[in-house]
Amino acid sequence: MSNKFLTTSKNYFVLFLCVCIYSCSKKDSKPPVTDPCSGKTITITHTEVAPTNCSNGGSITVTASGSTGFTYKLDAGGTYQASSVFNSLNAGTYTVFAKDGGGCEKSTSVTLTAVGTAGPLFTAVKGLISAKCQSCHNNTVQNGGMNWEVECNIVAHKSNIKNRAVDLGTMPPTGPLSQAEKDIITDWIDAGGNYTD
Repeated sequence: MSNKFLTTSKNYFVLFLCVCIYSCSKKDSKPPVTDPCSGKTITITHTEVAPTNCSNGGSITVTASGSTGFTYKLDAGGTYQASSVFNSLNAGTYTVFAKDGGGCEKSTSVTLTAVGTAGPLFTAVKGLISAKCQSCHNNTVQNGGMNWEVECNIVAHKSNIKNRAVDLGTMPPTGPLSQAEKDIITDWIDAGGNYTD
């Protein structure tokens, strides 16, 4: 009797397995996915304006062809916009994207290289900071999170430098700067406080 039960159970299992395979395979078929770029050859070109060292004066202008209704974004985390111009950019490598009205997206890499040489006023400030401040603010020791070995950090934090070293006289910790040294910082900031000044 147990033998007859096993035979019957096996037959039901085989029948169930066949039905399941057939029905599952029918349900797994999906409509074909259409590629929004199919049949299109979208081309992206760009022009750049290079920033000066330690400034965000660069720009990228993008042009796309091969379709219509383009929107543009800068880098993967950016938001699409109607304008194809991106301003206020620092030196660096960016990815520009163009997407047409049908959703076809293409991208290309653009590198902005800074131009300009250090001006005499900046060079004087850098020399002063190297002599008086870099022992506490360098690649290894970054007191207050500042590293004055990086020239652009000097430009970016010029207001803090003037406040602490000139106005308050609390830096460097070895003692206040002389009036002549304070004038070096003040003259640079009054001229614009840029890398090229």
